[in-house]
Amino acid sequence: MTTFYFIRHGLTQNNIERRFNGGTVDTPLVAEGIDETNRMATELAATTFDQAYSSPQMRAQTTAQIILSQNHAAPTIQIDERLRELKLGDWDGKVIDEVKNHPEAYNYFHQPDKFNSEKIHAESYEQLINRGKDFISEINQKNQNQQILVVTHGLFLMTVFSNLKQDPLSQLRKSPIVPNSSLTILKTDGEKAEFVTWGKTF
Repeated sequence: MTTFYFIRHGLTQNNIERRFNGGTVDTPLVAEGIDETNRMATELAATTFDQAYSSPQMRAQTTAQIILSQNHAAPTIQIDERLRELKLGDWDGKVIDEVKNHPEAYNYFHQPDKFNSEKIHAESYEQLINRGKDFISEINQKNQNQQILVVTHGLFLMTVFSNLKQDPLSQLRKSPIVPNSSLTILKTDGEKAEFVTWGKTF
């Protein structure tokens, strides 16, 4: 079984301002996000990671750097484009309340299986699932029985985790998004997926 330590990046300015924080925008971690990530780093200092991967977005890279800064045998962080947050096109960076009357807003939040991403020049949930599963499958095959650190994003994690649990896309929004600076541990052999820890904060 390969063990994945999935971490959602620390709190950012966009998160505080309730803006869409998708795959084409970035703001730095705020002080609270840095503090929360440092507490997680302390807890994970003695954990042996064989590989470490991060989304190319700086909020994820910064989180990964903080986590590994306290690790006793930190591997080099590898950047993987497949870990990028869902690209939200015309909505990226906008205050969430500003788009609440958009024809696709209800589908995005409540009927994800009916969300037409092309209407806002965004990436689809299905595209996100495909690249997320492709990443997990490849890394699992290359690193069986190893411990893998992965730092990525909230919507990415919610969507991919839901799919791994074999939930239909229509049920995606039934579970809350994991918190910033949270840890979810997944064990998988490529066929079965077992969540050992879910959305733990420190």
